[in-house]
Amino acid sequence: MKKKFIRILSPITLIVIALLDIAVISFAVFSVKKIIEVQNLYSIFFAAIEILAIIVAVLVTKETIGNGIVFYKDRLEFTGIDDKNVFLYSDIAEVETYRDTKASLKKNFIDRHSLIIITRNDETVTTVDIGLTSKKVLIEFKKELAEHIREDKIKN
Repeated sequence: MKKKFIRILSPITLIVIALLDIAVISFAVFSVKKIIEVQNLYSIFFAAIEILAIIVAVLVTKETIGNGIVFYKDRLEFTGIDDKNVFLYSDIAEVETYRDTKASLKKNFIDRHSLIIITRNDETVTTVDIGLTSKKVLIEFKKELAEHIREDKIKN
């Protein structure tokens, strides 16, 4: 079964996750130094909390990096969504992508999110918000989708 994965990680999210991971690692180094210097209840408690923080950091980083769009032979799946995340190619009537690129100081981050609007054959419309992504991600999505459905179904 053919399977292609497109990561939908935004640059801002990547920077935030990297900074949080660096902070967790820094505190881990600090807690190990404190245990080496002084072995008291506080330093051991701090190290135990740090172990939990490392576990959470690994799980959050794995989940964030694992979000994307998976193209299978007969369907596509959005992995970062809990509900209504699988679409059969045969059920898709039209796909429209939207990404705001106009300059404005009044818009917040939500207004800058990339949207994929999928209209099914039964005329139900599903809008999938894939977050702050680059234009390259949308182009790659449209290119891969065009291999599975007719290109006239894909609109900007």
